Amino acid sequence: MRDRLSVALDMCRAHNAHLTCLQVMPYASYVGLDPSGGAYTSAALLEDLQAKQEQLRSQLEEDLSNEDVSWDWISCDGDVAQMIVSCSALADLVVLSQSSGPKNEIIPLPIVNEVVLHAGCPVLVVPPGMNSISATGPVAIGWNASEQAARAIRQALPMLKLAGLVHLVVIGKDQDAFPHISASSYLSRHGVASELHLINPGVRDADDVLQQFVIDKGASALLIGAYGHSRLRETLLGGVTRNLVNHAKVPLILAR
Repeated sequence: MRDRLSVALDMCRAHNAHLTCLQVMPYASYVGLDPSGGAYTSAALLEDLQAKQEQLRSQLEEDLSNEDVSWDWISCDGDVAQMIVSCSALADLVVLSQSSGPKNEIIPLPIVNEVVLHAGCPVLVVPPGMNSISATGPVAIGWNASEQAARAIRQALPMLKLAGLVHLVVIGKDQDAFPHISASSYLSRHGVASELHLINPGVRDADDVLQQFVIDKGASALLIGAYGHSRLRETLLGGVTRNLVNHAKVPLILAR
């Protein structure tokens, strides 16, 4: 929580932006059904949850009162992913923590996936232990000439304009229908300097190649267009997006 907050504050300072903290309590998750079909919940459990929520809010509000960023706090009840999507309608960026697990384990789609699929703005995923980000540092873009990748660049343009340099990383062969140089031309028209890198992955997975590139170049974040395949295919077969969402060790910016 605090790592995610620190990263969000860094982004707000760099962009002179306002921070909205969203606290969602999914009360429905704690409601059970009795054999007769009635619903019930434990009053003691709810009181304990509410007390912990209030304690968390109090602690974070105290921390925020000492920051040089304007902020507000929204508390609500409902499905966490749905509430984040709803509140992101007029947001420029959503900052979430990473859900992690063994790389090859088949797990349900975490909240990041749900938000990325339905939010109208980019999502910044903060890996465990990451408590700062340089908004003016280099940004790497996983560029595969897809519509999703193109939209990701357009949505993230304010962040790319602030970045010191943009690396366009192409894994595999060029696509004749949408030459990779087009991304460089688009960025140039918006005053963004970029370098194009063509990489042969060999036997390595694309997500591993992208992560290693980010580390080698000292980039602040990796931007990708999320879910180029169908959602069912991503769930069953995995994919670059799914692997990076769950296991990236670098800040990840997702858009679609």
